Amino acid sequence: MNRIWLFCISAGILYAMATQNLDAMNEVIHQVGKDTFDFVVPMLCVTCFWNGILNVAKDVGILKGVERLFSGVLHRLLPDVKNKQALGYIATNVVVNMFGLGSAATPAGLQAMKLLQQENPDPKRASRPMVTFLVLNTAGVTLFSTSIIAIRAAFRSQDVLSFLPFAILATVFASLIGLAVDRWWNYRG
Repeated sequence: MNRIWLFCISAGILYAMATQNLDAMNEVIHQVGKDTFDFVVPMLCVTCFWNGILNVAKDVGILKGVERLFSGVLHRLLPDVKNKQALGYIATNVVVNMFGLGSAATPAGLQAMKLLQQENPDPKRASRPMVTFLVLNTAGVTLFSTSIIAIRAAFRSQDVLSFLPFAILATVFASLIGLAVDRWWNYRG
């Protein structure tokens, strides 16, 4: 991949030199850097804010309550998981992803996978619970997508939340279809 990028960048520079557009290329390079900085800083601020909210929710026990709420559903979706700590990490990952905080959900997801791997009879292949968790993590229902809201706000959208009903609907259908395919694949005989 690095070679492909090197080729593309070199071809662009050579084309700019051949067409005598080095000033335009230089301007674009500086503008991309500024645009990237202007975009990344607000995203970092939003991520830090919501990670802080997540930590407060964790400290006051809200996260544990929501995890208990989802434990029945998770036991049905992941009947092979015996480790309660793994189910706790899975629940945390699912709940945090529901609020669009993928970066905050990643540590819980990695811990869940590590614990699921310990129960895995064949370490070279993903177990059924690992695949089901991956489906939940990838196509999970998002109720409040903080990242997309931050992106839309950074680009000065007139109605930052207008996409939300469609995002909820899309993630619900993605989750249902993903879990249906997972169930069919696991129980097809």
